[in-house]
Amino acid sequence: MATTKRMNQILENMGFEPEEGKMIVVSYAPENLSDTIARLLKAAFQYFNFYALSFCKESIVLLPFSTYWADVKKDAVLKKEGILELPYSSIRSVEVSETGLNYRIDIQLEDEVISLSTQQAELSLMRMSAMYSMEDWTCVHSWHKNNLKGTLKALKEIGAA
Repeated sequence: MATTKRMNQILENMGFEPEEGKMIVVSYAPENLSDTIARLLKAAFQYFNFYALSFCKESIVLLPFSTYWADVKKDAVLKKEGILELPYSSIRSVEVSETGLNYRIDIQLEDEVISLSTQQAELSLMRMSAMYSMEDWTCVHSWHKNNLKGTLKALKEIGAA
């Protein structure tokens, strides 16, 4: 189970210094409606690509979750594969906007934009973000839900800097 404590330990073991309360579950944002429908069809067959977006001391880190288990991918931890580190100095701006049941996060780097999607807190306990961010087996405590407001605010502040 990917509890806050476990996620922070993983990041610390990899040499990052995670900031308390600034981690959410994200996926890459769909490009258009067709891409959205294709992702829904893949979801029907249990194919998901979710990441923990974590604010760390010097960067934002995207840590991939396992496709079939609510935990971080083993290769990501052991071999540092599939991890995306975005140093704060490389981020030019960040825009956060509401899109349906999600928020869209566009991170502008020098030569590209990374577009992410994160599920809104109100329904997150009934969606995939809860599965990946459970604090215990009651299925009512989610670090994604608890951290969403503060993490989105921190992202917007990067964009305003």
